[in-house]
Amino acid sequence: MSAPASHRHEDRGAALILAIGFVVMIGAISAGLMGLVTSSVNNRGSLEAIRDRQYAADGAIEEAVTQVRQVKASALGACALDTGTATSTLDAYAIRVDWQNACGVVRTFDGLVVAQRNVIFAACLDTGTACTDSSTIIRASVNFEQGAAGAVTKTYVQSWSVNQ
Repeated sequence: MSAPASHRHEDRGAALILAIGFVVMIGAISAGLMGLVTSSVNNRGSLEAIRDRQYAADGAIEEAVTQVRQVKASALGACALDTGTATSTLDAYAIRVDWQNACGVVRTFDGLVVAQRNVIFAACLDTGTACTDSSTIIRASVNFEQGAAGAVTKTYVQSWSVNQ
C-alpha cells in the first residue's frame, strides 16, 4: 500500500482568521470602554465643583431661613423686616443669600382674611452685589406661619429650585 495522497482542505488557515477577528473585536470593545472611562474621569472634577457649589448654596439658604424664622412680627407688620442679606462660606464657596418679602393676603376656611408671610430667598456666589436671575444657584419660596404673639410657629417650603 502506498501512502495516501495529501488532501488540500478548504478550511486551512480559518483558525488564524478567527483569532485575528477575535483580537480586533476585543480591541475595539476595549478602546470604546477606555474612551468612556477617560470621559467620566475628566468630567468628574467639573461635576464635583458644581455639586459642591449647589450644596453650599443649599446650606446658606437653610441658614437664612433660620434667621428669618427668628424675626417676630413688629408693629410695622408681619412683612416689614423680611428683606435682607446674609453671607457665609461653605465648602470653600462664599455664598450670598438675598431675601425679600412676598407677603399676601389669604382667606381661611372660616372666612377670615389673614396676612400670609412669604419670603423668597435667592443664593448666589458672593461677588459683593445682589443675586440676579442669571447668577442665582438656588431660589426658594418659604411661608412662615405666625402665632398670636408674633413668633413663627410653622415653616412651609412652597418651592425650592436649583438653577445651575
